[in-house]
Amino acid sequence: EWRLFSTGSFPKGATVISSRLMNESPQSTTSSPSGPKPSPCAYSIQIDSDKHILLDLPARFLNHSCDPNVGVRGEETLNEWGAVDFVALKDIGVGEEIRYDYETSEYEISGFSKCSCGASDCRGHIKGFKSNGGVILAKYGGKNIAPYLLRS
Repeated sequence: EWRLFSTGSFPKGATVISSRLMNESPQSTTSSPSGPKPSPCAYSIQIDSDKHILLDLPARFLNHSCDPNVGVRGEETLNEWGAVDFVALKDIGVGEEIRYDYETSEYEISGFSKCSCGASDCRGHIKGFKSNGGVILAKYGGKNIAPYLLRS
């Protein structure tokens, strides 16, 4: 298991990781009425209803938590490098594992479902915004959620 730890301190609201686009996730061979469906993978993040992108290091090693310390910057979809910025949701100290809530960016998660984040408020399963949107909106108040999810 890969994990990402802070080598510095970050106050709440600070940019912790400014990722860069490696490339767009390859399209699958199956199609839908709107065209080919994107192929998500363990190292991609969903940025629109039909688009996943592959992130560079270290962002690709962010693990999930139901009580994360970073979240996606929600004001804009992409940063200047065509990828996603992750901001501190609370103060982060040196040596803390950096984790974000996958359900704040992924509409539907299918590669795994059992959550083992260990948070006191762990939801037990990671299904995506499609299944847990109400819980996600209540927890984050509409902030630090991928903008495309808020448009749906």
